[in-house]
Formats: sequence, structure tokens, C-alpha cells
Amino acid sequence: MSRYIAAHDVSDDRIRRRVSRVLDGYGQRLQLSVYEVWLEPEELPDFRRRVGSLLSESDQFDLVPIDVHPQRIRLRWQTGIDEYEPVIVLG
Repeated sequence: MSRYIAAHDVSDDRIRRRVSRVLDGYGQRLQLSVYEVWLEPEELPDFRRRVGSLLSESDQFDLVPIDVHPQRIRLRWQTGIDEYEPVIVLG
């Protein structure tokens, strides 16, 4: 089983609640729109279909792997971000 951070930016309140219900089935909420989810590799296509079918073109959804598999890349639904802002985390 692989661990991911799922983060979404959904503008419609009703759709946001539906996305949250899907994510609740796969993991736990860390912040309002951020979840830690656990997925088997064979679950990923169904997960992507379930979440993606809810999103509009203006919504964003990121699934970032946080396990020990370095070959994995960030998966993104809907519109992308043109530039990444640096994030500084202080311990």
C-alpha cells in the first residue's frame, strides 16, 4: 500500500463536500482540503476516476506520493500551476 498527500482546491461547496467524502474513504483529513490517503496500486485508476468525475475545469487536485518509492511522480488533475512557489518548513 502506498501513502499519498491529496490536496484539492474546489470552488463549489457541494462538490467540495463530495470530494471530501471520497477522500475520507481512503484516509484521514490533515487540514480542510488536505488528506493523507493510502492506495493499493490497483486502486489508483478507480480513485482517479471517482475524484476526477467530480471536478470542474477550474478545480485543482494534487496527489503527491510520500512513501519510499522515488520513481513516483506527482499526479495532477485539472488545471496546473504555472509556477511553483518555494515552501520553507521550520522544525
